[in-house]
Amino acid sequence: MLVERILGEVFPEETGAARLQQVGLFTLIFVLQNDKEPVTASRIAALSGQAHSEVSRQVQKLLKIGLVERTAVTSPHGRGRAWHLSVKRGPESKKLLEALFGAEIVKSAGKGPSKTGTKARPRTPPR
Repeated sequence: MLVERILGEVFPEETGAARLQQVGLFTLIFVLQNDKEPVTASRIAALSGQAHSEVSRQVQKLLKIGLVERTAVTSPHGRGRAWHLSVKRGPESKKLLEALFGAEIVKSAGKGPSKTGTKARPRTPPR
């Protein structure tokens, strides 16, 4: 199966449970990255019910293998900095996204979040 092979290539040193956590986190970052609100470890922890430290640990693994990237943004409460997470465009992330969502979704996903916080275009129904 294509997904099994790709998971083995992208996450070669991880256990099955760790791979599942990382794929889930990667998917969540991909789905949320075009929202108005920045995707941060704190936001993901709140959405998932996981401890912030566990989310941060998994984010570090995704950063290390080059699947996600982070950009400093002003924190939601207006003081300090937070790290906005987004999928890093590259061959590994492209293979994983295509295996998870199909080639059409990856092509239509664009280049990630805009730094101005503009809204995504509304979907048009298929003809």
